[in-house]
Amino acid sequence: MTSLSDLNTPRLPSGRHRLTKGDVVASQRGRLIVALLEAAANKGYPATTIGDVVERAGVSRKTFYEHFSSKEHCFQAGFTITAEVVIGQLEAAAAAPHEDWRALVRATVQAYVDALAAEPAAARALHIETLSAGATVLDQREAMLRLFADLLRQACREARGGTWPEPPVEWFRFAIGGIDDRIRECLRGPGADALPALGPMLADCALALLRG
Repeated sequence: MTSLSDLNTPRLPSGRHRLTKGDVVASQRGRLIVALLEAAANKGYPATTIGDVVERAGVSRKTFYEHFSSKEHCFQAGFTITAEVVIGQLEAAAAAPHEDWRALVRATVQAYVDALAAEPAAARALHIETLSAGATVLDQREAMLRLFADLLRQACREARGGTWPEPPVEWFRFAIGGIDDRIRECLRGPGADALPALGPMLADCALALLRG
């Protein structure tokens, strides 16, 4: 899956159809996840209800509970899938040829903000709504930030080779935390459309921290 739009399949046709049970389950689950992310982006996670979600997804409340035990459970699933999509795009950006390690950092940071700009509801879920979605999601968020820092460190290590005086791991965590903070403020202010323009500044800051 390359984007969350892959989850948001059209509503199932009424009456007889040729879809398998697996197709039906996947369609329902995907629409519920996207519906929750969109509802949370519009109303805020605390104010979003299961009624909001099933209305957006076009399924019954009974169907919701066949897939998820709670709103929190559905949001956790949405967070996981969103992170997987973003990580896949980061890995693809890092794996492409680059002139040097600085170009790699710039390309990776830009890929991140571009990916978030393409998925506004998911961007808000990752960077804002997670803060009010409970301890489990906060743990997921912390794990995601650690993973992003590890991806950045590994990409820099491979690009610079064995002679690089690698900074402490916490420097990478600090860089990712700063990027996370600026993205959140952008989402709260100008919005997701303004994220791509942040890329060069965020990359400059990361490079300065990492002795670039």
